[in-house]
Amino acid sequence: MKKNQDLIHLGEAIRLERLRRHLSQEELAEAAQLSQSTHISRIEKADVDMRVSTLIKILRALNIKFDDLIDI
Repeated sequence: MKKNQDLIHLGEAIRLERLRRHLSQEELAEAAQLSQSTHISRIEKADVDMRVSTLIKILRALNIKFDDLIDI
């Protein structure tokens, strides 16, 4: 199965921003109120097509706007 390039870019941007803020996947999952830190891993690897509501939680946890994230 071929991965969507937009999801790959988005996942990589989330990973880079998380690392820039010195957060583990577990810490980001907790801050975003996501039930499983493995979900962050799957998002960063573009293994899952996340819901908009999940993206909003991650953006809020990172305190970043979507436009800024996609510019990473």
